Amino acid sequence: MGVELIGVLIAVVAVGATLAGLMLGGQRAIRAELAAQRQYFDERFTALEQQMTELRARMAHLEGLLDGLREAITIRQGAA
Repeated sequence: MGVELIGVLIAVVAVGATLAGLMLGGQRAIRAELAAQRQYFDERFTALEQQMTELRARMAHLEGLLDGLREAITIRQGAA
């Protein structure tokens, strides 16, 4: 092998190693950003689930009040 061929091979390997390093660094940054986003969305979904649970309890309470009101009206109309 000639000196020029060895020089070209070394250059190709160096460029390949540099590109691999850049790709791995970029993937690491993307992975870290995705982990942060996942944590953010997990917190948001937990908050939404808690709000939905509270709303269900409030709706059940209102439903109970409406049932009682309906019964009271029905009893009054039946007695009259």
